Amino acid sequence: MPISYIRESIEKSEITNSDRLTIVQKKVELKRGMKHEILACDIFQDAIIGYNDSSPAYITAFVTPYPVIYSNMNFATGMANRGPAAGNDTILFKAVMGPFTQGTTTLLPFEQFPSPQIGAGPSFSFYTPFVYFTLILHDENVDEAVFSNLAISFMLKVKSTKASVTTYGLGMIRERSVAQGINLMNQGRTIPKADNVGQIFPAWKYGGIRPERMLRGTAARNFWLNYSAEESEAMLDTANLRTYIKGARTMDGFDQAFGTDDAVKGPIPDWLRFGLNRGLVSGPLRAQQPPRKLADNGNTLML
Repeated sequence: MPISYIRESIEKSEITNSDRLTIVQKKVELKRGMKHEILACDIFQDAIIGYNDSSPAYITAFVTPYPVIYSNMNFATGMANRGPAAGNDTILFKAVMGPFTQGTTTLLPFEQFPSPQIGAGPSFSFYTPFVYFTLILHDENVDEAVFSNLAISFMLKVKSTKASVTTYGLGMIRERSVAQGINLMNQGRTIPKADNVGQIFPAWKYGGIRPERMLRGTAARNFWLNYSAEESEAMLDTANLRTYIKGARTMDGFDQAFGTDDAVKGPIPDWLRFGLNRGLVSGPLRAQQPPRKLADNGNTLML
């Protein structure tokens, strides 16, 4: 499992950016028949990059196993043809540097993918025996803008392990297919506020758990207890018992408390419906079970 350190730089004393977009690229060949895993990746701006135009400019840096294909999607207003998104499977590393302005005299901050914390450890693996270092220069100038003193360095730490012929071949086919490029991407469904029914948890909107009603312990009529699974304690008459059960089974709004308010008995919680005996759930029990008739083989005959 050899580990390779690839240190490369892209350096240009001057680049004239034509038609608002320029691509600068460098290719490094790796050993064939191997699975390559990125153990660490970093980028560094070696110099203060000069820029001669008043409109802002940006540089996007890529590390990919195939050449970067610019798309029909915009980088910003007035800056067309950006490279693939960081979520694309061809991207091993990506950084956006800028904005560059006329007379810039300091090193510029940049955003990178994976983040510095993740990029310092193992991230992506690939089979294609090449690595491309690419810079895409964007600006808003309709004519020609000039970048000078361009110097950016890359560092890759790559672990290469032997791959079987089948795995290597399938990996190459997949990566080549993905690298063909996506000229335009429109994805992710849009959900209007009025149509977002059943797709949220009510607690997110109203905060915390839903409230629940409790019985008032002011009189014996507010309770009933189960003696066993088949009978209830005689603390309520049939009408009151049915009122409690009906109130406990009433559907409420998603932002309302469980259970129902009763004018006389007060709030009736929904948990009263749990543990009901069979007579309350399915109706009164028969005084006597119907007789069973058995067939000659012992099976019960249905009446």
